[in-house]
Order: sequence, then structure tokens, then C-alpha cells
Amino acid sequence: MENLPSISFVIPTYNNAKLVQRCLDSIFSQDYPKNKIEVITADGGSTDGTVELLKQYPVIILNNKKRFPEGKGMGKDQAVRVAKHELIAFVDQDNELQGKQWIREMIKPLMKDKEIFGCACRLLVKKDDPITNRYLSLVGTDPFAIYRSLEGRAALNKIKLKDEGDYYTYKIKTENCLCTGGNCFIIRKMLLDEIGGYTQDVEMIYALAERGKNKLAIPKNAYTHHAAITSFLQFLKKRNYWAAHQRFENIKDRKYSWEPRTLNEYKTFLIFLVKSVTILPNFLISLKYYFKTKESAWLLHAPSVFMITLIYGKVWIQSKFRKHL
Repeated sequence: MENLPSISFVIPTYNNAKLVQRCLDSIFSQDYPKNKIEVITADGGSTDGTVELLKQYPVIILNNKKRFPEGKGMGKDQAVRVAKHELIAFVDQDNELQGKQWIREMIKPLMKDKEIFGCACRLLVKKDDPITNRYLSLVGTDPFAIYRSLEGRAALNKIKLKDEGDYYTYKIKTENCLCTGGNCFIIRKMLLDEIGGYTQDVEMIYALAERGKNKLAIPKNAYTHHAAITSFLQFLKKRNYWAAHQRFENIKDRKYSWEPRTLNEYKTFLIFLVKSVTILPNFLISLKYYFKTKESAWLLHAPSVFMITLIYGKVWIQSKFRKHL
């Protein structure tokens, strides 16, 4: 009998029954003991048949009245509080776990090394995806965070990962703290309990790093397909929406700061900002990785970072004006 850990999947859902079904099917088709899997969904008031679909699966359905997945009292927080198993897997509804061995590949580092607090999943780039979705699968869903995100730094070969055989490891620092953990991420529940539960991915990572729980693993053979975006315009609208939400609504009791605090953080941020608004440095990066990989989605890098920088700058200015009204 295999001594495998039990795992609780946490999935916020809202109005996308087709993708939710794809996500759940990829979980329930896993080669893993069914009695060691718990699936908790936090639905934000779906009206398209998503709730009816959820009732066809052996899942716990929570009512996420405020709809949002991130933040205190929101979907993921609610689900974590009722989760019973020793590992928590955060999975967004627009993800499809790749292969039936996904859980086994993701938990290997956690079983081998007690110092590892969590495991991040790699994003699969599908050739038949829209070009914008392929680009976001390369660098992560927020190109502005590329200088501070695990996916972004790894895509540009800007962090040194330690090869551990079946997986890589990386130790996160509190200064220029990398963001990860919100999607297709597995973490030990006892560590979430230690920091008072889950509020947001970056808050979770920062709180653990402060406590010295900073060793992260990236399994080599675990992938997810993230159907995040269908068009460039939808991508821009979505980033504008989330930027405003983070600035004006989901801001209470937050310790993680995107704004620089130390001299080194100011230096890193200003270099990134200059590259973003002048476009040329990122255009050269676009060309470099396009010729290296033959992936045309890299050509979106410079315009994407430029446009998102403008959007975030606009929201930041609006927030400053609000403070003085």
C-alpha cells in the first residue's frame, strides 16, 4: 500500500461551465487514490449552469457571495478553511492538469524534502492556442510582474534554479519577493494554518518567506494548460479590471508591496520601468526568444509589457487622487 499524502483541491468558479468541466475531469481522471482527494469549489454566483454542473461531481460547493477568488473571506480563503487534507492544491477553473500523473509528479518534492513548502506547476504552451494565450503561457498571466514573478524570471533565465533530479528548487527572498502560488500550486496545509490561512498568493509567499519557509520546488514533469485569454483586447481589459480591483478593493491588511521599499527594490523597479516604456529593450528580448524558440508569441512581449505598464500607471495615479479627495 502506497503511503501517499491526502490532498484538497481548491477551485474558485464563476460562469464558465465548459472550462470547469474540463478542469474537474482532469482532476478526477488522476492516477491517485480517490479517497485521498477532496475537491472544494467556491462559486461566485454562476448563472450559466456551472453550479448545476458542479452538482454532478463529488465536490463540496461553497457560496462565495463576494465572487472574487483572492482576498480575505473570498473564494480560496473560504475553501481552505473547510479543507481537511494535509496538502492544498490551488487550481483555477480555466486550467486542465496535463496527464494522469500530475498529482504524483507535483508531490514528489514534498515527500522527499520536508524543507520544501510548496510546488509550482509549469505552464504548457499549446501551438493551436490564440497567440496571446501562448504568450501568457510563456511568461505568466501578468507581463508587468515579469521582473518579480517566478514564471517570468524563469522564462527569461533570470533566476538560478537548483537541479534536484525530478524537480528544481529555488529559495525565495523577502526583498523583491517573487510572486507565485495562486494557480496550480500545492502547499502544506499546516503552513497555511501557521500564517493564519490564505488571503492571496503573494501574501502567502511573503509571509512564509518572512518565517524562513522559503524553499520552493518546480517539478520537471508536471504541466497545466491555462486557457486564460482568447484575444489581446480581452487580455488588456482583464488586466485593467484586476488592477483596479487590487488597488481599490483588495488592499486591506496587505503586507506584500509592489511598490519599492528598499534601495535594491527601487533599482530593480526603475530599470524594469525604463525598459517597459522605452519599448526597445523588450523588443530586443522579443526578437531574441523568437529566433531562439521559433515561437511567434514572443513578439507580443514588448507591446504587452508597454500596454500593461500604461494601464497600471493609470490605475496607480487614480488611486493617489482618490486618497486626496
